[in-house]
Amino acid sequence: NETIDSINFVKKISEIIIDIKQKIKKRTLILCTSYKQINLFKDLLDKKNKKNIFYQNNYTSKQNLLKKYLSYSDSVLFGTNTFWEGIDLPNDYLEVLIILKLPFSNPNSPIVNAKIDYYNMKNLEPFYDYQIPETILKLKQGIGRLIRNDNDAGVCIITDPRMIIKNYGRFIIDSLPV
Repeated sequence: NETIDSINFVKKISEIIIDIKQKIKKRTLILCTSYKQINLFKDLLDKKNKKNIFYQNNYTSKQNLLKKYLSYSDSVLFGTNTFWEGIDLPNDYLEVLIILKLPFSNPNSPIVNAKIDYYNMKNLEPFYDYQIPETILKLKQGIGRLIRNDNDAGVCIITDPRMIIKNYGRFIIDSLPV
């Protein structure tokens, strides 16, 4: 019963990513929710000496990363917050999207805490009335990287087991575009 941030979970997902890269040979974007996750993948995949895998970090611009990613037809790009929205990858620029974890806001953030307090003050359920809708919106934005127009097609894999095991998972699934 491992957590999404555990090394064993990341190992399993990295094996799936390598398998996809070798068998499908299509551009793949992995959306993570933290640099910690990206660094775990980097540590594991660098040991396997795989080519054309790029990782977002604090010192490379988003534009440079995208330029490298688009240079190869079998690239894999690991990104966090700035890659969930605001990038346009139509047609074969992105054909496989992997979302590692549901993009819940950090409950330790002062802003999120203030919003939770506000919902509690109004006798509303902060998780279902604020956090779930916000997560759904961000998830739709992430999926929007894959499908940019009516002619686009691709595969989206969400690896977060909470989509299946938590009661709110069905609600999230039902809210996603077909």
